Amino acid sequence: MFTGIIKEVAEIRDRSSSSVTVGMDTSAVKTGDSVAVNGVCLTASLVKKGEAVFDVSARTFQLTNLSSVKTVNIELPLKAEDYISGHFVTGHVDGSVKLVKVEDAANFKKLHFAFEKSFSPFIALRGSVALDGISLTVEGISGGVFSVNVIPETVKRTNLSGRKAGDAVNFEADPLARYIVNNMNRPGEGITKEKLKKWL
Repeated sequence: MFTGIIKEVAEIRDRSSSSVTVGMDTSAVKTGDSVAVNGVCLTASLVKKGEAVFDVSARTFQLTNLSSVKTVNIELPLKAEDYISGHFVTGHVDGSVKLVKVEDAANFKKLHFAFEKSFSPFIALRGSVALDGISLTVEGISGGVFSVNVIPETVKRTNLSGRKAGDAVNFEADPLARYIVNNMNRPGEGITKEKLKKWL
């Protein structure tokens, strides 16, 4: 489990059909540990000083941008004593969204992302999303595009500084939204007005 607060921006040094090698701070990482690499929960199969190799399945390469990006956001797993500064992030990426526009405002950047129709139930105004592993808040939705505001500190501490229109960005819906939508879509088991009245 992660929170979407990035600890480090790292470089992919090597890539094969089944793994990525990342140059990163490995002082707190050992073989077998889970690490969020650009928002994707991966297992370290080999750890050396300053470098870690992560196994990546063909399906993960297909769903995410790990086959093409050069720099990645790194987050280590949440510990019991840690503060939850962002929101719960599982590292189970739903797919990618396309960055279609970048706006520079006085004290933040506004990024606009086009998303596929299947993501629509999980994207809510003022709701949380993870983009390349970064916990962000949805500030606007128009048709098939949502927008987020990113403060300078977040830009500085993540790989967003190098993002441009046309880039694919890993997308993970808020897990709570995913479970609610899944429950509502179960025949005969969904959330109804009657159930809500009983619970409340």
